Amino acid sequence: MLIEALLYDGKSSKEHQVVIDFTFGRRVKIASHNIDVALEEVEIESRLGNTPRVLEFPNGVRCKSRENDKIDQILRDFDIKKSKTHKIESSWGLTFGAVIVTIAFVTFMLTSGASYTSDFIASILPQNTLDSMSEMTLKELEDGYLSPTRLTKDNQKIIQANFDNLTQGEKRYHLHFRYSDKIGANAFALPSGDVVLTDQLVALSKDKKFRDILGVLAHEKGHVVHKHSLRMAIKTALSGVIIGYIAGDVSVLVTALPTILINSSYSREFEREADVYAVKELQRMHISTIYIATLFQALEEKQSSKRDENSTDASDIFSSHPLTNERIEYFRSFAK
Repeated sequence: MLIEALLYDGKSSKEHQVVIDFTFGRRVKIASHNIDVALEEVEIESRLGNTPRVLEFPNGVRCKSRENDKIDQILRDFDIKKSKTHKIESSWGLTFGAVIVTIAFVTFMLTSGASYTSDFIASILPQNTLDSMSEMTLKELEDGYLSPTRLTKDNQKIIQANFDNLTQGEKRYHLHFRYSDKIGANAFALPSGDVVLTDQLVALSKDKKFRDILGVLAHEKGHVVHKHSLRMAIKTALSGVIIGYIAGDVSVLVTALPTILINSSYSREFEREADVYAVKELQRMHISTIYIATLFQALEEKQSSKRDENSTDASDIFSSHPLTNERIEYFRSFAK
């Protein structure tokens, strides 16, 4: 029996249109390439629907054919068992069972499974990958949301000194002062350790030494240490992969960290972890938590005023770091 196929010789990426001859003497021949081997030497890939079937020949030669029905007939003629994969696909009962299992797996991946997987991936990604990802994200933010800072050099110097004391010279951490009408009073940390602080948030500080801003920076460092933004990005991408595959649109794989950082709220669990970390760092530096508590209280009052005015402006720290009285009281409880 003859079947048409594309041949790859293993020496180049060029395709060769060939005809494969399966003889009654259990030989497989491709005359155009002087191939003549025993049928037992050819490894025939399992059938999967109507996708092209791969045939592996000795010496690295591979053929790909869409004539699945003919190949199935050849397997029957030479008494070669049908693959388990195709048997499952050909059985309605087994197919239905596979669909149920697939639905259960997808549901798991979109819920608790996504959290487990994102946590694992976040724990193994190397620092250079985080640096590259964050560099691209920061560039996108620079292009669409951020402008050069308008803070005085003196204020920058005070805040930078506080940040250096907080990070204790760890090279992965960098502080970026930026102005942004679009983001407003905000601070956020990239997975690499880059922290962006807006002029608008600094303007709300009531402390000349900016110890309240230091509290915010300690909180952001907590997000980096616990990989919160990275875990959120991975979880979003995992959901996108599954949904995009089902919908036939893999463009959802392009998960944007900028959107997550600016528009997505951290979970209650993530905020608590970052708050706990901030308290420990402030205590290590012998800085009272009353400063950050006071700043958060002022921010909460500002947000309440916005709610009373039915404002829809969410471009500030509240959009990504939801405040609660519980969080404010948590910081107050450690104040000295």
